[in-house]
Amino acid sequence: MNFINGLRDSSVPSRIDPSVFGNASGSIIYSVLASLRFLKLIDEDGAPSQRFIDFVNASDEERKPLLAALLKENYPSLFEGKLELASATSRQFDEIIRDEYGVAGSTIDKIAAFFVAAAKQADVTLSPHIQKRRAIAASKSSRKSTRQRKPGGEGPAHNPPPSPPPPAMSEKQLEYRLVDLMSEAVGKQEVMDAIIKVITFLKTKDVAKSKADDQ
Repeated sequence: MNFINGLRDSSVPSRIDPSVFGNASGSIIYSVLASLRFLKLIDEDGAPSQRFIDFVNASDEERKPLLAALLKENYPSLFEGKLELASATSRQFDEIIRDEYGVAGSTIDKIAAFFVAAAKQADVTLSPHIQKRRAIAASKSSRKSTRQRKPGGEGPAHNPPPSPPPPAMSEKQLEYRLVDLMSEAVGKQEVMDAIIKVITFLKTKDVAKSKADDQ
């Protein structure tokens, strides 16, 4: 919203690219660009839609129904009968996000945080359970199972069975993981550029596949 308010105070450029973000970090820039693309407010080349221009120029009150409409269009599984946002528990909310996007851990947290913040801006009614949602990405490594300890707490009594191999990562999951890595690569411009190139490649591939399917 700070970025959008800045455009309202100046003007909407013909392309939304990193140069219009001033001194913002690379991870912030990518996150905003990815959000605008996801909400279909800019295209893959960064060209703003008329809807985006109208949203930028609207007053704070006028933006609320506009943002609510964007959320309903782009998060249909959270609005179309699978979940009652006004009464759902935080676990139900997380389950829909996990199943819809095939993600887990910190990525669920990031999607949930974005949606909850946007819903509040749009005056979308959320249950108090969702509003008080806690992050689920706590490190499992810090929780030692009692089955791995002797009764007296002195070392392992039995080795646990080996864990099954992790499932193959989908391209969408890879994209979310790359976004996570960007926050760790702040200050390392070469690494940041490399991550952005991979994400851009994945996005371009998705667009090409979608056009091929349409044909």
